[in-house]
Amino acid sequence: MTPDPDTPAGTSDRPAPSDLAPRVVRPRAGLADIVHELGRDAQQPWPRPTVLDLALVVLLSVFSVGGLYFRELGMRDVRDPDVWGVLLALLTAVPLLWRGAHSLRVLVAVSAAGLLLAGAHYESAGAGIGQIVALYAVAVGRSRVPAALALAFTESATVVWLALRDSDIVFLDVVANLAAIFAVWAFARSVGFRRAYTAELEARAERLERTREADTRAAIAEERGRIARELHDVVAHHVSVMTVQASAAQRMVARNPDRAKEAMAAVEQTGRGALVEMRRLVGILRDTTDAVGGPNEGHNAPQPGLDQLDTLVTQVREAGLPVELSLEGAPCALPPGIDLAAYRIVQEALTNTLKHAGPAEARVLLRYSRTELLVRVADDGRGGSTAPTGERTGHGLLGMRERVSLYGGRLYAGPRAQDGFEVLARIPLSATNPNDTAAPPDGVAPDRLEQTRP
Repeated sequence: MTPDPDTPAGTSDRPAPSDLAPRVVRPRAGLADIVHELGRDAQQPWPRPTVLDLALVVLLSVFSVGGLYFRELGMRDVRDPDVWGVLLALLTAVPLLWRGAHSLRVLVAVSAAGLLLAGAHYESAGAGIGQIVALYAVAVGRSRVPAALALAFTESATVVWLALRDSDIVFLDVVANLAAIFAVWAFARSVGFRRAYTAELEARAERLERTREADTRAAIAEERGRIARELHDVVAHHVSVMTVQASAAQRMVARNPDRAKEAMAAVEQTGRGALVEMRRLVGILRDTTDAVGGPNEGHNAPQPGLDQLDTLVTQVREAGLPVELSLEGAPCALPPGIDLAAYRIVQEALTNTLKHAGPAEARVLLRYSRTELLVRVADDGRGGSTAPTGERTGHGLLGMRERVSLYGGRLYAGPRAQDGFEVLARIPLSATNPNDTAAPPDGVAPDRLEQTRP
């Protein structure tokens, strides 16, 4: 359906789906709507005329004033031109400067000036041109009711104007004038429809472009968040282990050089592992290949998962943190994303324990069920009631919450009832039976997870 030329295009900045659908235009009717249109026309600002407007008004003014000296055969006596005649002739053209914003008012003013010219017996042949231009402006830029009113008003004024100019008015002259006015009006309406349709298409394309840009920004933000989580998990874990081992080596270098060498060797090994993981992460992000054209095995190596949990636990133990690893239920093949998320949760939790818990022991529990994977990492160090507020808050815990919420899971991270700190995550594996979920580990209230949805 072709939109109405007066319907504003693209008035909403929000790219809602309803904005992308064609508008249904309903014709206005009723005295209240007519008054509303006239009031709206009066409230429009007075724009600065353009050069084209000035040129048109000058041309029509010359034509209207020059028409005062025109004598047509068969007409009644015509009054000689004077100052009042010139002023009225100018009023049939000058108001056209503001026909864009005040088209209805301009049409009334120009028509009234033409009727006054004819009623005062001035020659007013040029007055009809300004009236046609004003009618064109209304028909192009206004809705159906104002345009129809403008047509009826113009044709009525034309009949009166013809009668005032010539007492021997001919019926065919009236019909010809009215037909010409209707033809101009119909052409103007078609131009207005085309303009409105083009404006609607442009506005719709602009809304679609804004929607696409918003989706692109959201995707970029999501990707940045994913990269930040991976970088934090890789760097924080390895750097923390290296820091602890380097500190231990520094303390033992004088008393036990052999143990110090072992600690430094562990630092070197951990650093190499960090480089391997960083290369792998960068390779995944860049999706590059070797210079020789083959795939880069280091870059395209699989992401870590729970099958590498023993290696992670061993590495943390070597850094000086006793870790107990427990598995309950039958391990099953996990989706790659969940497998990586569970591994990163354990890695981040152990890293936090290593950094913040002080002398402590950690316990890692993985509990499998048909519909859920439960991951719990707890320690008995000082990270509970004695740790400063916010000590264990930051990008790591935020990243864990984002990973868990990505798969519809729930996470609790906070002090234990006794001394220590715990991280508890429940990640759904299947939606076939929501009631078949893993029971919380011993000492954890079932509602504790329900209250900590990220």
